[in-house]
Amino acid sequence: MGCAQVRKAHCRDARDQKQGGRMEAKTVEQILASVAQAHTLVQCAARGKLDNAVEKALALVGAAFDADRAYIFQTRDHVFIDNTHEWCAAGIASFKGDLQKVPYSVGELMWAAFKSHGVLLLPDITMVPMGTEIRQALTMQGINALIAVPIYQDAAITGFLGLDFCAGPRRFSSVDQQALLGLAATLSLALQAEFQTRKSGRLDAELRAVNERLRAMLRVAPEILLEFDADGVIVAFHHNAPLGPELNPTEIIGRPPEAVFPAQAASIIRLALQQAKTAGSSEALRYALLTDGQDKRFSVHAMMRKARGPGGAAGYLVILRDVTQSHLQDQHIRQLVRVADLSTNLIFLMDAGHRITWMNPASVNHSGIPLDEAMGKLPSEVLRLADSDPEAARIITAALDRGEDVEQEVRACSRAGQPYWVRLTIKKLCDSSNEIEAFMVVGVNVTRAKLAEARALQERAYTMDALLEGIALVQPEGRFIYINSVLRGFLKLPAEVPAQALSWHDITPPQFNALLTLLLPELYAQGSWQGEMDLREESDTGRCFDMSIAVQEDGNFLFIARDVTARKNAMREQTLLREQLQIAQSRQLVTQLAGGLAHDVANTLAVIAQVLETVKLAQDAPGALALGRIEAAVAQAQTLVRNLSQLGRRSARPSLIDLRPLVRQAAELLRPGLRSGAQLTLDLPEDPVEIRGDVTGVMQVLLNLLLNARDALRITRDQTGQITARARPCLVLDTAPAITLGHLIPGQSYAVLEISDSGEGMTPERVASIFKPYFSTKGDDGMGLGLSIVADIVATALGAIEVQSHPDRGTTLRIYWPCPHSQPANHAFAPPTLPALHGRTILLVDDDDDELLHMAQALSAAGAEVASCITPEDALDALSAEPDGWELVVTDMDMGLMSGIELGRKLRKVRANLPIVLVTGGDIGHSMTSDHGKEFAFVLRKPVSETALVAVCLDCLLRRAH
Repeated sequence: MGCAQVRKAHCRDARDQKQGGRMEAKTVEQILASVAQAHTLVQCAARGKLDNAVEKALALVGAAFDADRAYIFQTRDHVFIDNTHEWCAAGIASFKGDLQKVPYSVGELMWAAFKSHGVLLLPDITMVPMGTEIRQALTMQGINALIAVPIYQDAAITGFLGLDFCAGPRRFSSVDQQALLGLAATLSLALQAEFQTRKSGRLDAELRAVNERLRAMLRVAPEILLEFDADGVIVAFHHNAPLGPELNPTEIIGRPPEAVFPAQAASIIRLALQQAKTAGSSEALRYALLTDGQDKRFSVHAMMRKARGPGGAAGYLVILRDVTQSHLQDQHIRQLVRVADLSTNLIFLMDAGHRITWMNPASVNHSGIPLDEAMGKLPSEVLRLADSDPEAARIITAALDRGEDVEQEVRACSRAGQPYWVRLTIKKLCDSSNEIEAFMVVGVNVTRAKLAEARALQERAYTMDALLEGIALVQPEGRFIYINSVLRGFLKLPAEVPAQALSWHDITPPQFNALLTLLLPELYAQGSWQGEMDLREESDTGRCFDMSIAVQEDGNFLFIARDVTARKNAMREQTLLREQLQIAQSRQLVTQLAGGLAHDVANTLAVIAQVLETVKLAQDAPGALALGRIEAAVAQAQTLVRNLSQLGRRSARPSLIDLRPLVRQAAELLRPGLRSGAQLTLDLPEDPVEIRGDVTGVMQVLLNLLLNARDALRITRDQTGQITARARPCLVLDTAPAITLGHLIPGQSYAVLEISDSGEGMTPERVASIFKPYFSTKGDDGMGLGLSIVADIVATALGAIEVQSHPDRGTTLRIYWPCPHSQPANHAFAPPTLPALHGRTILLVDDDDDELLHMAQALSAAGAEVASCITPEDALDALSAEPDGWELVVTDMDMGLMSGIELGRKLRKVRANLPIVLVTGGDIGHSMTSDHGKEFAFVLRKPVSETALVAVCLDCLLRRAH
């Protein structure tokens, strides 16, 4: 009987015993617990200990399922499969030794089941056809049922985990399948990792072996030795098989190199043969060849072979070597040397005895010692540490003697005696046996950082000496140890009195002594205190100090006091100014809203009043009485509207103003709101820049322009923003700039206020609209009233605005403010005792009686001769009757069927050079660069103040006279 038959009979006997005394089936919980334990064993297996862990896991799983065998098969190149791991129950024979190099085709049933169902279930082997290889194998092992699940590697089936049951048929539940599939997944990962580890180790071992063989063979023989006849045909070869591809002699001998080698290699061999024919031997020629996806380098060397014997023929010997590794090493060495040569760091190489074997040019430049002179010296000698930093030299030497790496900052000295600081890093270089064979030193020059640190310390000392704070050291009992001149000035102490003769309690105000008594517990607990204190002097002038007290390690007190009285006063003034500006802006807003509303309502009431006059003529007495009541109500409403139009107006009190302090105050108000990266620069002359105006109004102009400039900046990580505020004293302009709003009177001197920014800029279309009410470039973040307020204030002052802006290049606004006591040349002004518009003839046109009366009274009070027209048609008739009788026309915009624009065009047809001022409550704005600039000398927006109306009329008449 054969071995297999004996084991089969033994298996059958064990099966019968197991059937006779079979234990009670285990519960699902017990099975899953055993499988989980198997998972843990596999997952926690140490490197190199996986086989032992897998054997234990198979034992756990086999016992849990009451199986007779638990095993793992793994494929070998899809040709054979091997039984790599096995567990057998007591009394069950093992077939692991017989199941090695089993043909892959035997398991075809398994592979098909794995691919289609993910598992192979054989509750009874009678399901397997008789006569098949797998049925024979199962019968030979005495197996009646089995379950197997696949093991994967990189999505390919590389084996399986199986359980054999010899006792008889066995049913398998879904829990059985899922438990084994989960364990197979864990085994797949573990086996794959172990495979990679072993493969890596095997490859490393093979690589080491190949390298050793390569070194040995290169010492005794070339890679390929070819023998050519005189015609260049291969007649013999010697080949080192471990180093090159397997070569068949029948494919080599009797052929030229072109028939054996790639074209590039064959051409190099031909060149070598030609050189050998000419000179007896060739150069060591090299060529590159792409082999198995790798760029390899080969060398070819040929030499002439003399004829062998009297009848022999001459030939050639050609040696081919694979020099890829040496080429790469040479290339790396060249690159490393180049990097070291170009580096600004100091780089040394030392032998195991700490002697210099090489150093780069930067080391030569810093030390002043040539390389040939430095060879064999210690780095401490080249860096001259014995003179400049002996302690650092001792530390470095001791660390190197212990075989340790070193990081040390040293003060070196050049041969010329110039000191410099270097941060040294020294690393040991070990051979394959971990023996130190060299050291590498890299030194970073930190001289600049050291000098900068020294300068910073010196500057800090100078700064402390120049501080404006009062500083004192005081003993706990109150006696001074030190007091500087600033604090002496604060306390009004004579310079000749020594500090040691002074007591704090005698020279400080009583309220401070009382505060200090209360602060002492907190001061000792916290170690310091900081706060402000207001002190009253005999003159009752309050002074405020920022105080800081700190307890020193020796128990003394360090007092630091700074006089912040001026800052506090400035903050109070700024707060008051900010409140005044807010009130002024609120008034301006109320005035605009109320004026616009009053204008529209007044026009409506005027229409009602005209209709009432017409209806009254056709009514009887009772109807006339009712209409009279309506007329009285309309009159009352007109009075209310007139009062509403005056709402929010304030009476400005012009005075002589220097622009410079106002610019500085506005800048200080703006600075806290500047983002990081934004800069505000002031360019102010030394002499005063005087104008006549209202301080609040001028400040409104400044703040609105500065805020707009700030909001226009586009600040990023790579881009900063710049705002510049300039003021220029009064001067007469040689050339007239391109004015955007208002007019400049020739000969009049103007002070110039300029605000420029480096923001996003504006297109010409936007520039034409910026002074319109409610127009904003900020979207929902802006109300569109800031520049409208600026326009009103500048127009009232008879000033002008120039705007220069380009997209992405920033914006510049210049305010031209008339200077006091200046008078334009060649202008016939009335004597100072006469009103501004004395003798001027002005034609007023407005369908609102109240507005007409208001403007007529203002112009008449200024000395003008005024004629009022309630309809545009009346104005046309008046001008047509006497074209030269009127010097100026002031007309409303909205007047029923004919607008002010249409009236202006018709008036121009009667007299082309007639100056016309348009008054509107709409959004035409102040700009004279719009299309209306051809018909109108100026555009005023309601509500119109008396001062602005008179100023604009005078400006238009003066320009016409010029």
